[in-house]
Amino acid sequence: MPDKNWQFELEEYIKQGEPGRTEKSEAWQTAIGLQAVDGLNTSQYLLDTAKDHIEGKITIDGFIAIMSSVLSELKWKMKRKRRTLFRQESQNY
Repeated sequence: MPDKNWQFELEEYIKQGEPGRTEKSEAWQTAIGLQAVDGLNTSQYLLDTAKDHIEGKITIDGFIAIMSSVLSELKWKMKRKRRTLFRQESQNY
């Protein structure tokens, strides 16, 4: 997981001063900073996807779709893992 270096990575876009990129980078810094305040770590995947958004490779709607898909997959995996654990626990009784 990335440490505080994400700030430096995103600040590069601000230094470049390209219209749009600066605003997007500042918004991402705020969002990731709020996660950090809540004690959440930023994944490298989130950081890379945020960079893709800043660079115009994906739209914000594309980002939301990607993250929704990732979250759905994680929920499915967690549900499956709980079922497996429940079955194992049931067999022990």
